[in-house]
Amino acid sequence: MKNGLLPALLRPLANTGDGVFAVDGSLRIILWNEAAERLLGYRAQEVLGMCCYEVLAGRNQTGKVSCGPHCLLFSEARKGKPVKSHDLLTRTKTRRGIWINVSVIGVPSNKEDSSAVVHIFRDVTRQMHAERLVETIHSTLTGRSWPGEGVESPAENSNPLQVLTPRQMEVLKLIAQGAGSQAIAEKLSIRPVTVRNHTQKILAKLGVHSKLEALAFALRHLRR
Repeated sequence: MKNGLLPALLRPLANTGDGVFAVDGSLRIILWNEAAERLLGYRAQEVLGMCCYEVLAGRNQTGKVSCGPHCLLFSEARKGKPVKSHDLLTRTKTRRGIWINVSVIGVPSNKEDSSAVVHIFRDVTRQMHAERLVETIHSTLTGRSWPGEGVESPAENSNPLQVLTPRQMEVLKLIAQGAGSQAIAEKLSIRPVTVRNHTQKILAKLGVHSKLEALAFALRHLRR
């Protein structure tokens, strides 16, 4: 299908800041915008007419191949059903791994040969790496001994984390377990705003700027 035959709705998508590609009923790429070229490295001339799963070779968060000739998301979108956005590990032209968040939208048409399914995507690699780093830190901190637990030696008494109050230590430990402000508030029977105040004081006392940095600080100073 040539661009002149594309549904009128597709044409404005070619100029969006997000990566956009559209496929026909055979999963062949019929639109590949400039942002898609920039994010994945393939020029439109290289991928038009190819099956999308051949280009993306996408995998989900468990590492399972999720792109293929029998794509369930494609079928659902083509039927006009809502499809939840999802994260996909794909590759650039240079074989560099890149995580993208993809929204899939069916574009109805009265003509069968003009129907299309649009994929709008953006690079979320940094977010995914940050989330995985946090998961690793959470897992590692679970097996560490925190100040105030058990009998402490003089060396442990000099732990930089000792600048925190017992309540702030409780908050930091729950953060390390992956709990959010609401969950921490419920666990400690305090208000979420109090949790946020404790968190800001923890960051200030440790000289860091984010909860992730606070967890990394704890990782360096807690014994196994």
